[in-house]
Amino acid sequence: MIVTNPSALLTEAPAIDISEARWAIEYLSLMIDQLGPESSVSLVLMQARRELKSLTESAENVPPVVCGPIRIAA
Repeated sequence: MIVTNPSALLTEAPAIDISEARWAIEYLSLMIDQLGPESSVSLVLMQARRELKSLTESAENVPPVVCGPIRIAA
């Protein structure tokens, strides 16, 4: 079978909900504070927080766009 329209194979990717991303950033910060900045778990949580913060900052400057294969909704 030859597919002439490759976009037909892709499902619609969901968008990131900024309010929920901000909520997650807040709670990640609380967990990092509880564990301390030197904890190996905190390092993982800090990376997740940086990724979410990056998504929220980029979404504030442009209209909502597809950011990845997961959906974070309010």
